[in-house]
Amino acid sequence: MDSFITEYLGKTAEILLTSSRFNLWNFERSVDEDLPERSINYVCDDHGFSMTCDSDERIHAIFLTSDSFHPDFFDIPFASSRSKVLSIFGEPSRSGRAHHDPILGEYGAWDRYDWVRYSMHIEYQPHADTIRRITLMRVDVVP
Repeated sequence: MDSFITEYLGKTAEILLTSSRFNLWNFERSVDEDLPERSINYVCDDHGFSMTCDSDERIHAIFLTSDSFHPDFFDIPFASSRSKVLSIFGEPSRSGRAHHDPILGEYGAWDRYDWVRYSMHIEYQPHADTIRRITLMRVDVVP
C-alpha cells in the first residue's frame, strides 16, 4: 500500500507544508517540551490531518481521521469495514480488540501492517464497523 502521503515520512515538515497539495491548509503548530524527547505537532482540523515530528522537524507519524479527511488523498475509504481492510491487505502484523480505558474512553479494534519503509495502524470505530483513524509511521518509531 503506497500513497503519496507516505513519501513525506522522514522528510521535514516544511516540505509537506509548502507542497502544492497542502500549502493552502491551515496548520496549527505546537511543541511538547515536557516529554522525554521534544515533539513538534502540526494539526489541520479542517481536513482531519495531523503529523508529529521529531526535534529536527522530520515527520515520524501522520494521522488521518475519518471525521473530515479528504478521501481523494488516500486509497482506503473510511467507510470500509474491518473485513474489507483484511481482504485488501491480508493478515495484519499485529491486531488488538476493542476496549474501554477508564480515563481515555472507548477504543475500537485495530490492525497494524508493517512494511519495509513504514507501518500503517488502522483503528476502527468503537461501536461501528468503519475506520476511525489511520496512522502512518516511520519504521524506527513504531511502538
